Amino acid sequence: MRGGGAGSRVLDAVLYTVAFWVFVAAVWMDVWFLGGALGRISTDSMNVHVDFDSFWRSARALLDGGDIYDAGARLVNLNPPVWTVLISPLGLLEAIDAYRLFVILSVLLVVGYLAWTAEEVRLRPVWAVVGAGLLLFSSPLLSTLALGQVYPVLALGLVAAWVSDRRGDGRLSGVSLGLVVALKPSLAPVLLWPLVRRRWDSFSAACVSGLAATLVGLVVAGPAATVRYVGILNEGFASAYWDNASIPAAMARFFTEHRFGENLATLPWMVYVGYAVGIGAVVLTAVRIRDGGEAGLWALVAASLLASPIAWHNYLVLLAPGVLLLLARGRTAAALLLLALQAIPAQWILLWNDEGTILATFALTLYLYILLAHWVLLLLAVEPEAPEPAKAG
Repeated sequence: MRGGGAGSRVLDAVLYTVAFWVFVAAVWMDVWFLGGALGRISTDSMNVHVDFDSFWRSARALLDGGDIYDAGARLVNLNPPVWTVLISPLGLLEAIDAYRLFVILSVLLVVGYLAWTAEEVRLRPVWAVVGAGLLLFSSPLLSTLALGQVYPVLALGLVAAWVSDRRGDGRLSGVSLGLVVALKPSLAPVLLWPLVRRRWDSFSAACVSGLAATLVGLVVAGPAATVRYVGILNEGFASAYWDNASIPAAMARFFTEHRFGENLATLPWMVYVGYAVGIGAVVLTAVRIRDGGEAGLWALVAASLLASPIAWHNYLVLLAPGVLLLLARGRTAAALLLLALQAIPAQWILLWNDEGTILATFALTLYLYILLAHWVLLLLAVEPEAPEPAKAG
């Protein structure tokens, strides 16, 4: 239960006020840009659906016996071989047809896990409609659909792990969590969720399922693909690109030279400081959630994104169930602020990308501020589970 008091009321008033004005700004930008966002989803150009294009080309290469990481895509496929194995049937279709089917399936997954979450936390119908509606038209989800990204699948896995844990099925929770990490290794810190709470059955199941899924990719796609993927991970770096919301990426924007704006100073070692701060956020979160709390997993997911070399703004799709949880637990002001922040369209960049100033660099780091807000508000929502009453002797 939340504590009351004047301080809590003042904080809620501040959050409501900020949320209102952020919504106003987001609606103003959507008046100009929403049509463009929806147009990106409906277009036939695979140059727009670049992430899915890399997935599809890898799938086609797998079916043809080729190199799934050198399939002629504009972008390098940053997902492990098991993901290519999973979506390989889409390689039988033409690219645009496969993309459209993938988008339909993604929307169904999003509606499904949002409804599942709302039902699990007993969210009032009016708030379920408001929350799910805003999340379905949020900037991260619209961009995810336009690019054809994997996040709805990962979010479903996280919801399955979270719900299974709430219902006392530790093994199923662990299996779901392990599969998520196998599909996106940068989310490996979420394995701390069962570990620090001493859910040994869940942790061991996560390790086994993650390893099993990795072995499926190794066997089906071949050892060379797995070796190539490890090399791709080793080549990863904290990109200063404006859409990268992690702490190391922000340090790269502020302290290294890049083409997106003017840096504060040239201190490349500050990127490593960013990694240290991100790891600190993960450790702090792990300590906070060790006594339980239903918001713990979502806070840890947010911390994992903060510490990652790459955490695109669209990764906020993974935190949508946590926002519904805040609504269900009476943290309405916090939830509405997060919904408002997710409503800011990706075209925010268009207001700043030609400035080339330090102010523009701070503005282009907006998505880090949004991710930090999610982490802080979810972390504050972590309340230790009450111990079970002692049985009479």
